[in-house]
Amino acid sequence: LIAHGHGCEDFEGMCCMDLQDHYRAIHQQIQQLMEHTQKI
Repeated sequence: LIAHGHGCEDFEGMCCMDLQDHYRAIHQQIQQLMEHTQKI
């Protein structure tokens, strides 16, 4: 849901953790992997 721009405030009653910081780190790693695979 975070990847699609939805936050926990959009879904009442859901158990959510604050993953925003983790999402940014994961997104950055995915971008780096994509850049490296293009070099191969």
